[in-house]
Order: sequence, then C-alpha cells, then structure tokens
Amino acid sequence: MHTFENLAADIESQVRARRTLSLPADWSDELVFPAYDGLSIRNVPHTIAQLLGATLPGLTPLDDAVWGGDSPAGAVDRVVVFLTDGLGYLWLRQMMAEDEEVRSLIGEITDGRGALPLTSIAPTTTVAALTTLWTGAGPAAHGIFGLRMYLRELSMLVNILSYKPAAGKLMNDVLADWKLPAESFVPVPGLAEVLAQHGIPTHLLLSYQLLGTGLSRILHRGVAHAHTHTGFSDLWPRLADVLAQTAGQRCCVSVYWPAVDSIAHHYGADNKYTRHEVMQELLNLRDVLNAESARDGRTLVLILADHGHHDAPQDIRLHQDERARPIFNAMRGGFGGETRLTHLYLRDGYKQAVINTIQEHFADGLTWADAETALAAGLFGTESPHSEAAHRLGDLTLIARLNWQISDNFLRFPLISTHGGLSDWEMLVPFLWKRL
Repeated sequence: MHTFENLAADIESQVRARRTLSLPADWSDELVFPAYDGLSIRNVPHTIAQLLGATLPGLTPLDDAVWGGDSPAGAVDRVVVFLTDGLGYLWLRQMMAEDEEVRSLIGEITDGRGALPLTSIAPTTTVAALTTLWTGAGPAAHGIFGLRMYLRELSMLVNILSYKPAAGKLMNDVLADWKLPAESFVPVPGLAEVLAQHGIPTHLLLSYQLLGTGLSRILHRGVAHAHTHTGFSDLWPRLADVLAQTAGQRCCVSVYWPAVDSIAHHYGADNKYTRHEVMQELLNLRDVLNAESARDGRTLVLILADHGHHDAPQDIRLHQDERARPIFNAMRGGFGGETRLTHLYLRDGYKQAVINTIQEHFADGLTWADAETALAAGLFGTESPHSEAAHRLGDLTLIARLNWQISDNFLRFPLISTHGGLSDWEMLVPFLWKRL
C-alpha cells in the first residue's frame, strides 16, 4: 500500500530529526533518540489501556498517525500483543526488500498495510524495554537503566535479568531473599494491575522457564491468567488455544518470544539462522491469526519488538587496552548499563580524565554525556525520575557508535550481535497491526 509506505517514511523522518541531547561526537547525527511522546514503545501500553477503557498514569498513547486514518478506537474489546524480542525495523525492512515471500507475509499479516517504525527506549535493552511495555513508564520513572545497575540499597552492582549480584555464582533471584522483593522493585503500577482495577483480565503466554523469575515478577504484576509453553513447537498451538479461549472476551493477551534476540546474539544479526527464525515467525503468525477460532470482530493484534540488533566487532576492553587505562583506573568498580550504553561510577575528581581519554583515543567509536544532564534532557524518559535514578546512572554515560561496544573484567559476554545503544539499527523497531 503506497500511502502506508509514505507514512512509514514520514514517521522515520520525524523520529530521526529528534535531538534530545547534544553530544560532542562528530557522528552524533547517526543516532536516533526515543520518541517518548507518541512514537515509541512506551506509548503502546497507554494505547492498550485506553482502547480497553482504562488509563495509565501520564496518559500518552500512540500518535494517531500510526493508524493511517483507520483508528481502532471504539471497536476493540480484546488486544493481543505479540512481542518478538530483538527484531529491528531496519533488519525487517531489509528482509522485505530482498525476499518476496517475507514481503507477502507482512502484507497478509497486516491486511496490506506493512510495518511502521517506532522507537525503543534508552537503553535499547530487554530488561528496561519490557518494564516500559508493562508499565507505560520510561526508565527514568521505573528505575531500570540496563542489564546491570548499582543499587545503593544493597551497595552492589546487580544483574536485573537474573535478579542477583553481577559478580559471583549465586542463585538467580537471590535479591528477593535480601529484602528486595521483585514485586515492589518498580514503584509505578503495572499495565495488568491497572486493567484488573477495571475488571479487565490479562492473559500471558510465556516460556515456563521465564514465568515466576525475578524479572517476571517485576513485569507481570496483576496478570490473571498465565499460560506457559516449552519451546518453539508448542508456542503456536498454545497461542491458537489462548486466542480461541479468549475470543469474544474483553481482555488483554500478551505473548513474549525471545528467539530472534537469542539467535542474533549467538550467530550475528544478519545470517541464515536469524532469517529462518523471522520467516518461521511470520508463517506461524499468519496461520494462527487466520484461524476462524481466533476471530471475533472486536480484536486488535499488535506485533512489535523491544529493540533491534547489530553486530559489534569493535570491542574496547577497558581492563586490557592501555589507551583506556585512565578510564579503568577512574572506575570505582564494574560499569552499569549495557556494553553499548554504559554507566560509569567514578572516583571523585576523575571525570575529566575519562572525557579526555575518550576524546583523544576513542572519539571515532565513543561519545559521552554527563549522566545528570542526560536524565534532565529526557534521554531516559520525561516523567519525574525514580528516587534512586541519579545513583543508578552514576557519573558519566558512554554511548557507542554502531559496530562498537565496551567491556571490562567484570562483564565480557561472547556475543556477536548486541544492542543497548542509540543507533538506528537498535532504536527503530517494527510496529504491525491487524484486526481480527
């Protein structure tokens, strides 16, 4: 649909033109900043709540433009959200340009509309993005700024994904045993909780291995019905069953599938394995959504991702690269955040030495922002910040250019492709929708 292609191009142009923060790098115009006010994943839960007759705090739904003049308002009793972790908009668009079958499947799934770009959040990483999708709050408000964060409450660096200290081999979710219950870690209400207050149940379809983990207990507060699957082969019939069971009901159905992200980390973003996974997802989505048992005439299906992906072969190893020694010596301990958007916790009086080192040796691949300035500028969201935001963000935020990442002796993952930063390959995610 030509007009929808024009709409996608217009939205992409709008979000690329945003300059939330002035950065010292010569290449900063390559970056894309979150469009929290209507064209980001933050706005999706606000739209879901609004369509179902509820309201999340700070109501900020998706811009009306995303509906292409065909708003579903007033015609929806059930919203189905399929979240495919790690599928970037630019990557999907490239596949559509190169493969007629992919292009045809996208057309079938969206009734001819195609995919629109939304932005992720900062950082472009699952723990923060999923928290935003389940609360409607940006990281500034919900307080999760990346995979690793310094928690003043425990005086240590923690891994939010496994809800345990970043160092050592302790059991997952052990933080809950240290009087930091996951259910109260985020101080803003969850989407499922708000819907439940209006008598609207939420159904969740999730791997049995993820349900009940620390992160799940952060995200899924208020979920009324949890449905599990064991892997790829039973995901799709389980989804078909859930859609058949909930047809005609006023509810929200949320589905999370991590395969694109896992495969891209392991093999790289652009390879036959990732392509195969995307193709299989599209084929199965088409078939499940076309089943008569899924249709009730009052359902809106939203398909999107939390972030994109890109290979990052240039690794600045702070503990090994002699040029980076002033940075490593300035650090009080391991860094927080991500390998592509990094929070440094620095010794007093050492910030300028870090900045000078970046400017002298790493300006082609790294830039920086004062953490307090980035927070105030709205990089992490425009709401009032979490009481611990300044402590979790530290002193200096490092932002890596496409193809670059940072590691230290505390964090070294052998990942080929990664995410977390502000490049367009990470920041732009696809948004597809369909009526059933």
